[in-house]
Amino acid sequence: MGSAKKRTSFVFAVYLSVSQFVWPLTGAFAQSASAPVTAPATPPPGYQVKPAGPDVLSAKSIGANRFRLTVTGHLFSGRENIEKYLAYRAAQLTLEHKFNWFSFVETHAKGDAAAKLMRDPSGMRYSFRMAYFRPVWRYKIAGAKAWASWSPFSGALFWADGIDPKNVTDFQVSADIALQKSVFEDDNPLAFDAGALSDFLASQVDVPQ
Repeated sequence: MGSAKKRTSFVFAVYLSVSQFVWPLTGAFAQSASAPVTAPATPPPGYQVKPAGPDVLSAKSIGANRFRLTVTGHLFSGRENIEKYLAYRAAQLTLEHKFNWFSFVETHAKGDAAAKLMRDPSGMRYSFRMAYFRPVWRYKIAGAKAWASWSPFSGALFWADGIDPKNVTDFQVSADIALQKSVFEDDNPLAFDAGALSDFLASQVDVPQ
């Protein structure tokens, strides 16, 4: 009888020691296995593009799935920054209309020095070729009554290269885009994937003033 009690006590002690080791492991495993897969956290506030003020951005329909986007401002913060903001808004507009990508529509005039871009099957295959997003500018200098204009296809230097930006009282930068739903044309230098471009520029742009 005494030996039976000893065996029972020994088995119970072994059970307790094993259970103390096994339960934490099984509990942790169960928690890990059953934990839901969560979506990536939203970007911090510094990566959010603030809403534009009144009259800063306009989007005018100019045909079937075509828009002319114009940014208007009074404080020149640099060509690159303003053009990136315009490209970001073009990507956002494309996504808002449930399209996948957009093509930039070049605006050439008679006498322009720059040739129209052609497809390049051997070219780079990334979807946000900012070097080929080339909008047209208008600006007004302090004391001037008329607007002046600058085209990236004219061959002339950008106006800020010869003008003190502090003397610029008003500016407008415009781009025409065509919204697309077909397969992305990765051999087209004027094609921009809206989602990729939006993600690429979201942390780089400031709202013009």
